[in-house]
Amino acid sequence: MHGQLRDDAEPAQAGADERLVDYDSPWKEAIAAYFQPFMALFFPAIHDWIDWNRPYEFLDAELRQITGDAEIGRRAADRLVKVYRVEGAEVWLLIHIEVQGRADARFQVRMFQYYYRIYDRYGDVEIVSLAVVTNQTPDPDLGTYQRERDGYGVRFRFRVQALRAWSESTLIDLAARNPFAVVALAQRAAHRRWKDEKRKVRKREIITLLYRYRYGREDVLKLLRFIDWLIRLPDELEQELRAELMVLAEEKSMAYVTSFERFAREDGREEGREEARKEVLDSQRQLLLRLVRKRFNAGVMEHSRPLLGAIAEMKVLEDLAEALLDCADGEAWLAMLERRINSD
Repeated sequence: MHGQLRDDAEPAQAGADERLVDYDSPWKEAIAAYFQPFMALFFPAIHDWIDWNRPYEFLDAELRQITGDAEIGRRAADRLVKVYRVEGAEVWLLIHIEVQGRADARFQVRMFQYYYRIYDRYGDVEIVSLAVVTNQTPDPDLGTYQRERDGYGVRFRFRVQALRAWSESTLIDLAARNPFAVVALAQRAAHRRWKDEKRKVRKREIITLLYRYRYGREDVLKLLRFIDWLIRLPDELEQELRAELMVLAEEKSMAYVTSFERFAREDGREEGREEARKEVLDSQRQLLLRLVRKRFNAGVMEHSRPLLGAIAEMKVLEDLAEALLDCADGEAWLAMLERRINSD
């Protein structure tokens, strides 16, 4: 079962290049989208005493109140969540994620600061402190902060889970029923300092799990977003990967959910700007042309080029990518393209 996704044993090392990557934002979104699966994966004991029949609430405003200084407040992945125990009591879960390399020397200090600031500002509410380190081997001492002399002082303990405590084969099995295991696999791959070709292979293997386990369309869209965000490829390799996935979907008789959204945050472009929109449109056209060539031949691809160039709506190109799989031959494909252009 695990032949497609290899469990590489080399340690993941964090370098200066990795620290520039935004891993916090996808984790923040993933926890919001899959909070219960996140708890089930990383903190199963606490998951089991939460009353999931009652609504939980992300306390973003309260968290901003306690993380006002630059050192703590820059950590976008951190979440404060109000839940209820099965006995009915309100509990605040303070979730801290170390996703940019290894936990640094002030990791335990920060966890203690979070705790006492919440307690100091909001009073006698039950607080459960949780942390996940994504690029560090398990260490029992990570969950303790102490300032003591002669047995007197402060000792603060909190729960820590290390992503590397799971083998990749275990995460593959868990992904069958827990979507956050897919996020975890993508994060492990993101930490690896591989060449682009190897990153492309691993990204394909992870996305293939969505086919194997037959995730629904909404989950596929969300998980593709997180995978794209965590595992970035050069545009050429990204287009090759998407073409391969479209062929795979056809072989498995499954409708591939295309995701042409590109994340352009690191170079400062804003979604909706005309320059970015044109770039995305061109990327979609190029991908469709690759697919047409794979499905039919180079001649049909060349006849398609000017027809696709006349289409300026991203939604239309996305629809055409899915419709391509249903075309019996190149002649039917070109006829459909012409009808679509004439109808517009």
